[in-house]
This record gives sequence, C-alpha cells and structure tokens, in this order.
Amino acid sequence: MAKETVEARAVKIAARVMQADGLCRYDSVEKCRRIFVDEKVCEACIRGWLLSKARKELKERGDGE
Repeated sequence: MAKETVEARAVKIAARVMQADGLCRYDSVEKCRRIFVDEKVCEACIRGWLLSKARKELKERGDGE
C-alpha cells in the first residue's frame, strides 16, 4: 500500500468530522442525489467535495497543475 500523504490524511479526517457532525456538502440533505446514503457514502462524498474545492482553490492561485 502506498504511503498516505499528510494532505490526504487531513482530508479524510475532515470528511469524517463533517460526516459525524451531520454536515453535508449541500445546504439541505434532501438535495443529495444519492438513492442510498449511509456513513461511508456521506464520508466519500464529502471527501471528494473537499478535494475538488482544494484543487479549484490551488488552480485559482496558480499553485495547481
């Protein structure tokens, strides 16, 4: 298994914290397009959302690829 970067670990922890607090990437959980939602699905969704936001921010700053 490849060694996890500090940034990847931080995103995983942030996603777990957000999911545990009942937070969602949408303003309302009803806006979620997923048919079946559980802890793992929400965590993966939030993690993907956080990573896309970070990539967008880096790109706007000129630090991204």
